[in-house]
Parts: sequence; C-alpha cells; structure tokens
Amino acid sequence: MGLGDLMRRGLLAPFKALLPKNPWLRLLVYALPFVLLLALFSPALDVVVRLIELVFRLIDPLLQTTLGRVLLLLLVFTFGGMFAVWLLRSRVRDMRAEAVLGRHLQAVAALVGHDKKRGRELFRKVARYKGAPPKRYPHVVADSNLKLARAALEQAQVELALGWLSRVIEPGLPEELMRSLLQLRVQAWRRQGEILPGALRGEVERAVERFPDDYGLLSEWRDLVMQEGDAAAYATAQERVHKQAPPAAAARERQRWIEALVAAGASALAIGDRDAAKKLARKLAQADKDGAQSGLLLGDVHRAAGDYRSAIKAWGATKSPQGLDRIAELLTERPGVLEPRELLECCPMQGTLLLVARELARVGDVEKAERAARLAAEALGPTATVCAVLAEVLELLGQEGKARLLREQTVARLLAPPTN
Repeated sequence: MGLGDLMRRGLLAPFKALLPKNPWLRLLVYALPFVLLLALFSPALDVVVRLIELVFRLIDPLLQTTLGRVLLLLLVFTFGGMFAVWLLRSRVRDMRAEAVLGRHLQAVAALVGHDKKRGRELFRKVARYKGAPPKRYPHVVADSNLKLARAALEQAQVELALGWLSRVIEPGLPEELMRSLLQLRVQAWRRQGEILPGALRGEVERAVERFPDDYGLLSEWRDLVMQEGDAAAYATAQERVHKQAPPAAAARERQRWIEALVAAGASALAIGDRDAAKKLARKLAQADKDGAQSGLLLGDVHRAAGDYRSAIKAWGATKSPQGLDRIAELLTERPGVLEPRELLECCPMQGTLLLVARELARVGDVEKAERAARLAAEALGPTATVCAVLAEVLELLGQEGKARLLREQTVARLLAPPTN
C-alpha cells in the first residue's frame, strides 16, 4: 500500500464515520446534493420545459395530416444532414486530402515503373485539386505541377512546361521544391529562346546565388558564360561546376575544366597577359596533376617572354610528344638556341636524340649527328615522325639520296595494308 492510498483513506475516514449504516439512507445522502442543484436551477429548467412544450404544440398540427408529416420528415432529414455535415466536415476534408496524397504516390509509383502516361494522368488530377492540402505533405499540388513541367520538357513541350510552372506558388515552398522550380524554369527559358540573354543570365545568377552548390544550375550558368566568349570567365565557371559535379560526371567535368584552362591560357598569351597565363598554368597543375598541359602552357609563357631555355626546360619536363613538338618547332625557328648537350639536359627523352642529331647536322658534326640519329632510330622504331626527322638529318648531312629513299620507304609503309 502506497503513501497516497494511506493519505486518501485518512481524509475520507471522518466522512465515512458520519454516513449512516443503512444503504438506503446512505443513498439518500448521496442524492441530496443533486436535489439541491435542481432546486437551485428550477427556473431555468422551467423555461426549457416550456420551450419543449411550445415546439410540440407547433408540431402537433403537422402530425395530424399526411402532407404535414411528409414535410416534417423532410425538415428533420434536411437539418439532420446539415448537422451531420457540420460535424463531419473536418473528417471529410482530411479524407479528401489523404486521397489526393495517395493519388500522388500512385503517380510516383507509375513513373518508377516506367508508365509515364498513367503517371502524367494522375499528376494532372492532383494538380487540379483545390481543397485543403494534406497535413503530411501540404505541397503535394506544387510537387505535381513541377513533375508535369519536367515531363513536358522531356517531350520538348516548352510552352506547356512554362504553363505548369506558372501554377506553382513560390511563397512557403520548401527549399528542395524551390530548387526544382528554378532549375526547370531556367531550362524552359533557355529552350524557349524568347527571353533576352542579359535577363536570362540575371535570373540564372540569382538562382545560383540562392543555391550555390546546385550542379544543374551551375551547369546552366556555365553554358551561358561560354556563349559570351570570355575564356577566363568560362574557365572560372567550369571550375565551380567541377567542384559540385556528382561522381558520375566528375571525370567529364574535370576534362572540360582542363580544356577551358588551356583555352584561357592561349587567350591570355594572345593578348600578352603573361601573368594571367602563369596563374592559369598553376591551376592546370592542380587540375591535371599527371598531364602535360600545365608544363606546355608554362613553356609557352617563357617562350612569349623570350626565355627559350626555360621554355625548352618546361616542355621537356612534360616528357610528352606535344612538348617535343614544341621544342622542335622552336629549334626550327631559332636553330642553335641551345647546345645539343644542354638540350638533352633540359629534355631527357629518347625523342630528344632526333633533335640533337638535327642540331649536330646543322653545325656540320657529321659523326656525332649520325650516331645520335642511329641511337634515336633504334630506341624509337621506324615511326613516321622518326623517319621524317631522320630524312631531314640526312639532307643536312648532304645525303639527299638516302633521305629520298627513306621518305619513299616511309610512304610505302604507311600505305601498306595492315598485316594480321
């Protein structure tokens, strides 16, 4: 027995001691307070009784005739139905809202099951709903409008998509639905082509400012920047897109970023902005750590500045065919800019032996040129590029016949059908 039970028994003990032992007398004691309350409120009860009597007196003539009884029955059912509707209106409203939510879920299930036609039909029914929204998902109508707009864009029905989007009420919309609204609106405006480019870019930039981590909006903004032809701005935009790209698109966006940086570097060099080109080369080193693009651009910067040794060194450090081609091009334009030994130090590649052989042939060192050419041919094999450079070396050494024969053999090898 708890402390509360003891206290309750202790408080009720005096009253139990005063109550009579006879059960009928005890019942009378219990009924006495109710009798006193009825006596206190007897005037009000009399009024109620008189009103009830008045109603029965009014109804009594109607009960005497068949028409009256029918009319009275209609009134009772009418007011009873209105009272039932008034009592059940909240439940009916909730049932309608839940039915709309269930239809929306059926539409989503149809889309998952690749039944797009049925999904669109169900979404249209939900979009036409005008009643109270379901409490579990009050934005079901806006969601259906967005899904209908997306389906219209997939079918290239831009005007229809804009019509569905115009039905979406923005105030109070959740962040994810607002994100979808902005994405679809930008896509529809771009495809429609009727909005001015400046206004379109302003809308896209405001959308990106609100959702700076959205890959879809950033991609749309990047495409608009690319159309303006500013290579540096395009590279910056592509960098932001690459940072937010999903894993499935990361490699593609990274390659596109590299290409954008290369184009921006070439554009900076074209206008003589070597500082900007150097910055882009450093970014290229981050974007393409194992590639040659950063070193190639840095070599181009040194070449534009007249530092040919640093340019050859930067190109040679890439150990790539593109770097070797640039070195060969520079040596063709400016023969003797580096000694053969320095050339090998700057570009420690087997292909450099061809360039060394050519430089030695130009200065008339026949024996060393022939040895370098022989080593290059043995190391690299009889490729078209190797044969072309060797032919040039032979011409520089005064062996035009051998050079012509080598070219003929190269052409015949290129034209010969591949052997299985």
